[in-house]
Amino acid sequence: MGNAQEGVGEVLGALPVGGFVLEGDRLRAAAQDEWLLTIGNGGFAMGCPTGVPHRQYHGLLNAAWRPPTGRVQCVHSIEEWVQGAGPLRLVSFTKHRCGVEWVYEEWGVRITKSARVGWRSNTGAVRYRVEAQAATTVELRPNITLRDMHHALGETDPSRYDTANADNGVRVRAQGHTVALRWDRGIYTPAERLTEHRSYPTALARSEEEAYGERLWSPGTLAVGCDPGATEFTIAYALAPDEPDFGLFDASEREGHLDATSRGFEGDDRLEVLVRAADDFLVERTVGGRSLKTVIAGYPWFGDWGRDTMIALPGLMITTGRYVDARACLETFAAHESEGMIPNLFDDDDQPHYNTVDASLWFLNASRQLVEASGEPAGETILRACHAIIDGYRAGTRFGIGMDADGLVFAGDQDTQLTWMDAKREGIAFSPRFGKCVEINALWVNGLRCVASMIGDDARAAEYRELAGRASQAFNAAFVRPDGLGLYDRLEPDGHGAWIGSEEIRPNQLFAVSLALGPLDERHWASVVDVCREHLLTPSGMRTLSPEDPGYIGRFKGDMMQRDGAYHNGTVWPWPIGAYCDAVLRVGGHSEAARDEAARALRGLVDDLSSGCLGQIAEVYDGDPPRDQEGCCGQAWSVAEVLRVLDRVSRAV
Repeated sequence: MGNAQEGVGEVLGALPVGGFVLEGDRLRAAAQDEWLLTIGNGGFAMGCPTGVPHRQYHGLLNAAWRPPTGRVQCVHSIEEWVQGAGPLRLVSFTKHRCGVEWVYEEWGVRITKSARVGWRSNTGAVRYRVEAQAATTVELRPNITLRDMHHALGETDPSRYDTANADNGVRVRAQGHTVALRWDRGIYTPAERLTEHRSYPTALARSEEEAYGERLWSPGTLAVGCDPGATEFTIAYALAPDEPDFGLFDASEREGHLDATSRGFEGDDRLEVLVRAADDFLVERTVGGRSLKTVIAGYPWFGDWGRDTMIALPGLMITTGRYVDARACLETFAAHESEGMIPNLFDDDDQPHYNTVDASLWFLNASRQLVEASGEPAGETILRACHAIIDGYRAGTRFGIGMDADGLVFAGDQDTQLTWMDAKREGIAFSPRFGKCVEINALWVNGLRCVASMIGDDARAAEYRELAGRASQAFNAAFVRPDGLGLYDRLEPDGHGAWIGSEEIRPNQLFAVSLALGPLDERHWASVVDVCREHLLTPSGMRTLSPEDPGYIGRFKGDMMQRDGAYHNGTVWPWPIGAYCDAVLRVGGHSEAARDEAARALRGLVDDLSSGCLGQIAEVYDGDPPRDQEGCCGQAWSVAEVLRVLDRVSRAV
């Protein structure tokens, strides 16, 4: 890779590629930071550097028994004591590519505790290195939950657990699942115990029922005698049918992980950290007996969503050169095309749901990007889905989605939530963007031209181009605001055959500029960028509504109703920063000044890789300063879009 110009590098700063090390004041301030280790099948381990869990999702193994969903928390935590000594002092925490590590010391004892998870196997392990001046004994007590990862147990009933002891191990069964634990050293004593109630502060801040937490159950204790000097021992665990694997600590890198240097990212610490973050989201999904790919939308609670997958695909897979994986992702959703739509999401029972107008259009865009980058044709499966999408939207499909006489696409009504601004609770759609939405029609025109470019110059391609031209004319006539403030966010029917433009200032208009084959005439590009810069741009991404709007909500806080009300009405989202940067580069002709402006827009998000969920980018931020990180602590399209546009800025493309 060519080096970025010095100015861009100075704007973006540096990141700790070798690992995020917390010690001293930084460690003391890390009570709300988190770490994440992913398994590659939807499962993961997660926790806090201080070792104190503050979500129900924090645990040493959340295993996907039906990948990539059906996730069960197996091992919550392991508690440790040193005989004859008081509490040990935590002196450092490190999150590196393969695992996490804590160092404790006091009373002449130093303990290094390291945790890892398997790669595409529901396994994990914790290794201890005890350095003591005199002989001592370390006692360990594993806490087992064996529950749906979303739901804390509350007043835990010990009778739910069946335990079978074995040499150097124990097997625990509950709710149809079995976790096996093994150790390579020590004496085990069966001794069931329930802890006092453990509450979860993050759930409390979100007004969730899980805030009450749970009492943790343990089957017994393991006592390990340690001679003077250094002693090492390991506890390994797995959700059946996988078996505990002591080999997790043998390799320096996890099998299957993307080598961050494979596309020339070595030497750029920012891109390398983002590439490693990107790898956390790509997982396997079995479709018709084939092992294909999909994308976990966000950790800790999301599964795979069609919209998120298609938006994230260029950054996660095309920027990183994972063309085979990108094709497998597209084929996953192409296989589930129905009535001209790809799924919005798969639920925990693997059933597809189709309540989205934009996921299918993002599919068209992602397909063309793969063809362009790889130099290979789309293939029959992907092209069949592309044609079905266009046919479905032209003829009309579910949820009131269809094409009007002017060539523009309309969708939904006041009670639907079909665009990415889709918050709805208790029958209330908090941003009811029905009618003709600006980004939907930008995607529609772009998609028609994308498919035409993939199929050559035959009659069907000409038909798509003609339709795109007609829709583009209608788009420019209908969406451009006469006051110079960019574009209307949507056109709503007035009930008498006319369409009324909504003057809400939202980031959706950016896609009319950023999409390579979009509909907007070039003379209107600058006004879109100017209004979004003035009203929506923050150091953490784009606000979803102008602060000057009476409906603006500046804090993503409170219970579910309050947060859903703010979700797309002022809350900042990182992922649209990609469209903003693309638009800045297009308006500025990819000049050095435009690249510098784009780099500055990314600076806050790049800096945040060192806080929150270490090495990740959150789903959302508050609209008003100080803009706390909120929502999922690691979000696929946040990482993907920052990675994609940072690579563009660095390469001056």
